[in-house]
Amino acid sequence: MPPDSRSIYNVNVGVLGHVDSGKTSLVAALSQRLSTAALDKHPQSKQRGITLDLGFSSLSVPTPPHLQGLGCAEVQFTLVDCPGHASLIRTILGGAHIIDMMLLVVDVTKGIQAQTAECLVVGEIAIQHMVVVLNKVDLLPAESRGKLVSKARKRLAQTFAATKFAGCPMLAVSSLPGEGEEAVEEQLAYFNSIVNQLLLLVPPEPRSVEGSFLFAIDHCFAIKGQGTVLTGTVLKGKASVNDTIELAGLRLKKKIKSMQMFKQPVQQCQQGDRAGICVTQLDPDALERGLACAPGSLPSFSAAVAAVEKVRFYAAPIHSKAKLHITVGHTTVMAETQFFGLPHGSKAAEPDQAAALQAAGQRVERLAQAGSGEAFDLSQDYLHQDQLHGLEGRPCAEASSREAGAAPSSSPQQRLHFGPQWALLRFEQPVTAPQDTLVIGSRFDGDASGASCRQAFYGRLVHLLDTGDPQQLQQLRIFKLKQRRGIVERISPDKQSAVCRGMFKKDTDISLFSNLKVECCGGQTGTIEGAFGKAGKFKVAFPNGLKGAADKMQEITLKFKRFMHDPDKHHMVQ
Repeated sequence: MPPDSRSIYNVNVGVLGHVDSGKTSLVAALSQRLSTAALDKHPQSKQRGITLDLGFSSLSVPTPPHLQGLGCAEVQFTLVDCPGHASLIRTILGGAHIIDMMLLVVDVTKGIQAQTAECLVVGEIAIQHMVVVLNKVDLLPAESRGKLVSKARKRLAQTFAATKFAGCPMLAVSSLPGEGEEAVEEQLAYFNSIVNQLLLLVPPEPRSVEGSFLFAIDHCFAIKGQGTVLTGTVLKGKASVNDTIELAGLRLKKKIKSMQMFKQPVQQCQQGDRAGICVTQLDPDALERGLACAPGSLPSFSAAVAAVEKVRFYAAPIHSKAKLHITVGHTTVMAETQFFGLPHGSKAAEPDQAAALQAAGQRVERLAQAGSGEAFDLSQDYLHQDQLHGLEGRPCAEASSREAGAAPSSSPQQRLHFGPQWALLRFEQPVTAPQDTLVIGSRFDGDASGASCRQAFYGRLVHLLDTGDPQQLQQLRIFKLKQRRGIVERISPDKQSAVCRGMFKKDTDISLFSNLKVECCGGQTGTIEGAFGKAGKFKVAFPNGLKGAADKMQEITLKFKRFMHDPDKHHMVQ
């Protein structure tokens, strides 16, 4: 009799590492059961000896005592063999959202290589737990093997110390067996150590099955006389045979005819399970990857707001209006970015550096976990940022210096704040995904074989938009802080008004600035009354009087907000 679906608790383990580090050999040695997409079935993979797509296989072990609370007889590890070649990083990013923990495979004879580092970045963004496998120890001289492995561990520990994986377990193995009974026993001990370490990382509480069904499809094929099988991972909720599901990208509804988990028929699948779902009357060529969901539960959108953080290994600046490759689930599309954050003075942007840095660290951890994001507040005013800042903080004010009469800050040390940041993403084509989905922004237009990190930022979708509806964009209260400076040219005898110049050009319509407040360097405030002549001069009223002589040429400053999505481009707010 096949095991009941709930007698097995599934854990998805991503196997990542540099090309030719031995990932696929390790997975082949560990696996007991292979799925339809396992172990380099792609013809080019066999010819070239590298993995070109995600491969899935599994192994099962009896549930240990510390995991009895899961209520399952066995723990199944689904091994997701990820490609290691630099040009295939999109495939890894597409698979990251289905992975619970990762095995980072390192060739012990070479150490950290370019794609090892890139996989480490993906792990920091999307995965909570990591085990490092030092592979190919059989290539080290037997007489100095222990010493060389110890050195490799120390070097890697120094690398991981600056990441969230500091102190992670590191196991030395050889995925290819040697000759003789002793070598086979040694390899068995290697694999037992990996499995035991993975078991220690499995959370002891069962997964939640709440929420609408969501299924990430990674493979699609036809079975003659049966229908089309969609293989993938349940991201949320549960589904049973005879339930109706929707293929989100195609907007087709299909009834589940049957269901399997690693060739064993089951009646139900739930969050975390790796399953094959059979439906009828579907052309497998119409859908290779995508999402299946409960009917009507998944939105499509052309723009979105994401709570984001800069990847700290990304060295180049990331400017607003830049176009990046945005990975949302299995989909990667181009999008234009606009970054913004809380203005200085907001509670979450207070300049207490110690507390702010601690809050920023907690925010970074939350972004890596689904369901932990905060609601986006449409009533809040947000400050436009010319670029995305990292944990080094960002200026308290980003006043535009492009306005006439504006001058750069003379402060020798500009204050910083560490509040949250967001990105408005305008996609070049519609995207279908749930809110709270992990997003990763990358630059794939650079040299794939280079050593520099290509992942620029990551975050979670917090608000979905339709760019075809201008009112939705107008709800985003993102402003630029503008500043103009001028000088007092002449003060009236009663010092209740003054004629000023230097703030506006000759052809500026000064009536647009009427009733806006200005401030003198002495702290006195006045109100712009209107133009004085036609040379760009203007009159300012000072109800409380203006101190100082006219020949001192006092400087006056006009500060205001201009909301970027306001249809009235002349609207200014103070």
